[in-house]
Amino acid sequence: MTPLLTPARSRKQAASAARLPPWLRHAVRTALHLISDAAAIALAYRLAYLLRFDSAAWVARFPIPGGDAPPWSLYQRILPALIPLWLAIFWYSSKLYNSPWMKGADRFLQIVKGCILGTAASLVATYIYGRLEYSRMMLLLAWPISAVLVSVGQALVLWFDEMLSLFEAARPVIIVGRGAVADMITGRIRARHPEAEISEIGELPPSHELDKALRTSSYYELILLRSSLAHSRILEAAELCEANGVRFTMVPDLLELRLGEIQMNHSLGLPAYRIEHSQLTPLNFLAKRTFDLIFSSLLLAAVSVPLALVCLLIKLDSAGPILYKQKRYGFRGRVFFAYKFRTMVADAEAKIESVKELNTHKGAFFKAKNDPRITGVGKWLRRFSLDEFPQFINVIKGEMSVVGPRPLALTTGELESLERDFGATAKKRMNILPGITGLWQVSGRSDVSNEQRFSLDLFYVEHWSLGLDLEIILKTVPAMFFAKGAY
Repeated sequence: MTPLLTPARSRKQAASAARLPPWLRHAVRTALHLISDAAAIALAYRLAYLLRFDSAAWVARFPIPGGDAPPWSLYQRILPALIPLWLAIFWYSSKLYNSPWMKGADRFLQIVKGCILGTAASLVATYIYGRLEYSRMMLLLAWPISAVLVSVGQALVLWFDEMLSLFEAARPVIIVGRGAVADMITGRIRARHPEAEISEIGELPPSHELDKALRTSSYYELILLRSSLAHSRILEAAELCEANGVRFTMVPDLLELRLGEIQMNHSLGLPAYRIEHSQLTPLNFLAKRTFDLIFSSLLLAAVSVPLALVCLLIKLDSAGPILYKQKRYGFRGRVFFAYKFRTMVADAEAKIESVKELNTHKGAFFKAKNDPRITGVGKWLRRFSLDEFPQFINVIKGEMSVVGPRPLALTTGELESLERDFGATAKKRMNILPGITGLWQVSGRSDVSNEQRFSLDLFYVEHWSLGLDLEIILKTVPAMFFAKGAY
């Protein structure tokens, strides 16, 4: 017998149990995406037409040139050309049909991007085709409407696809090796194919046992995580897989240490691995920075009056400045002053030695549930994270981002402690601008352990996207409101 943890179905059992082949599920999902998106685009143009020409309030504010509304048939006859144009943009630019496992926030941003490009293409096409015959305003109105309708349609298709996955005849997989990478691969397979059987083994079995398992079972793929094995054993396993019609995939051991940084490199004329250190590309940095500036400016303008009230309460509650400035490590270790509303007595740092025994966290981060240095107003500001709002000034200055790892303080030895616990990898969290909120803040705040914080920070650095930022910001609001783990 093979040392597989979960016995796989035989080929005969797999054939009898087969219900929906994976290729058919993919084809159905893609077809439904195309149909729902085409319907959403057509409906968006219809609603944009009604808003532009049949809405009394809109027409009163933006009069129709010439006074007469064009007939809907004028726009209806160009839809057979515009809809395929939009679908082609979705397919090739936004990757909406080729990435079914894209996260919700990332998918929404790709939909918005696709609708913007579709609108721009339709403006150009109608101008070339009809010059001034078509209303620019009506075509522009179709953009936000289409973004909403396409998002709803895509969500419904993915919901149906998830139901369909329960009837999928997914073939089993063997994973050879254990650890963080094995857990990640298992999780992704389970998310995509809930009914798939996964056999996890620690070591590659002898050749005769592996050959017997592959011949008598319906395995789809063998994923080898132990690339440190002798080359002859790896090649032998690959040949056995090929002989039995099983896919063979190998993940290098280095990925365990540098997850998210391994890139395939063909510049030498041969397939090679390159360690691409996790940091934003210039284009991604520009996108993140633009979002930070717009979001921070709008938020500060919206809450300026409540913040003025907070300033007054701090001043009335205890002696000292309203803002507290502390030196922190920023991008690539650059030092800056981080701003916060003062929540402690004025000489709090001088008294830190007297309260160190109250620390409820091991390692780098100092947190005490009953810190006597916290003021009355400061307790409530901390409870709802209102003390962090002045850091939006740091965001505007370019020293911080809205989302990112928390900046480490110079005086508390946080960086030194992280380096002692996690080695040189600790500095990876400085490859991105520090943030006001982040993954661990929406995962339990101060109740998250030191190891979990560091792990979540590295995950964010290695998997950054605007969609992930948006998801964290949306989760921050309920985390602040319920004040879980805040002190």
